[in-house]
Amino acid sequence: MLQAETFIRVRYGETDQMGFLYYGYYALYYEVARAELIRELGYPYSDMEKDGTVMPVVNMQAKYLRPARYDELIRVQTTIKELHSHPFITFHHKFLMPPMNYFIRRR
Repeated sequence: MLQAETFIRVRYGETDQMGFLYYGYYALYYEVARAELIRELGYPYSDMEKDGTVMPVVNMQAKYLRPARYDELIRVQTTIKELHSHPFITFHHKFLMPPMNYFIRRR
C-alpha cells in the first residue's frame, strides 16, 4: 500500500454562494493529491508524460458527508491500496479537516 498526504486550503474563488467548496473543484483537488503521491514516489507526472505514459481518469465516485468551507485547510490522504497487472491504478482519497474528521471519500 502506498500513501501520501497533501494539504489544500479552500480559496474564496472555489466556493459557491453558501461558502462551500463548489463540487467541480473536488476533481481538481484529487488531481493535486494524486500528483503529489506520484511525485513522492520519485516519478512526477512531467517525467511520466515525457516517457509516453498518461493517466486519464476513467471512473470517479464520491460520497459527500460534509461540505468543505471557505478557508478551511483540508488534508487529503491519497492511497494506492494495490497494483494490478492490468493498466489501471485505483487511487483512494479521503478529505479530512481540523479536527481531522473524515468528510468525503473518493474512489
